[in-house]
Amino acid sequence: MLGDLMLDELVRGEATRISPEAPVPVVLIRDGRDGEGFLGGGGNVAANVAALGGRAVLFGAVGQDASAQKLKDLFRQRGIDARNVVEEADRVTPRKVRIVAHQHQLVRVDFEHPRPLLPKSSDLLARRFNRNVASLDALIISDYLKGSVTSELCTSLTNAARRRKLPVLVDPKPEHPEICRNATVVTPNLREAEHMAGLHLGDALAREAGGPALLEKLGCEALLITRGGEGMTLVEPGGRVHDIASIPRPVYDVTGAGDTVIAIMALSLAGGASLVEAASLANIAGGCVVLKFGTAVITPEELRDALSAAAGP
Repeated sequence: MLGDLMLDELVRGEATRISPEAPVPVVLIRDGRDGEGFLGGGGNVAANVAALGGRAVLFGAVGQDASAQKLKDLFRQRGIDARNVVEEADRVTPRKVRIVAHQHQLVRVDFEHPRPLLPKSSDLLARRFNRNVASLDALIISDYLKGSVTSELCTSLTNAARRRKLPVLVDPKPEHPEICRNATVVTPNLREAEHMAGLHLGDALAREAGGPALLEKLGCEALLITRGGEGMTLVEPGGRVHDIASIPRPVYDVTGAGDTVIAIMALSLAGGASLVEAASLANIAGGCVVLKFGTAVITPEELRDALSAAAGP
């Protein structure tokens, strides 16, 4: 998979008083330790693939900083193949620090300076992908607007994957709709889909008309719009629209839920599932991961339990 690779850190503490310096809580960290590190962005997609037994092969860029070293350690711990990730001396590896007290996020601090890949890095990633494509079963492109997902590189990798008849899945940002062209399925959330379509898509009638129009506009085969607690909408090739309802449940944290969805979709399509089957499974998996706090993955056991619960007695 090609994606923006980021370090997520979770700092847990206690908020017991308001600062006398400003109307903000004082968070007390009793153990004095650094935050707990997680794979963020495209790394979280790869972590979900690996957690479900898939072989995750990463393509992207990091800097030569402490955050990059922590990411490498996490890749090794998760069994993720990061040999094709390139390093750029002047790149700042994105790092997001979430400060949490009593299971509530109080503030997020981002350390980043997004910039496009250097041409030599883009060329190197394209060559490495072409050397590996014969051993891959799907291509995921995860864009977080940090610079690793450029239009030119996406076109190169998508063309190489489609020549081998691999499914190509894209989690886009509205600022880069061109990376969706020729993809097998594109997975924006509702807000992103409305931005790209220039249309309201909040109700079923609007999606019946607007979903196929967005599909044609993006130039992809299928579209999966995630709608949070309301489920998903699948627009199949030809424009047929399916609203897939979610199972009602509490939502603790939506961080990374889209990463789980696209990972499940890729594994399902690579295994021969239909778009409807893959989307239905991704919907159940996404509903499980929002029950967890912070960046999280779903395990095969959790997915089996959720499938059994969805099937009913």
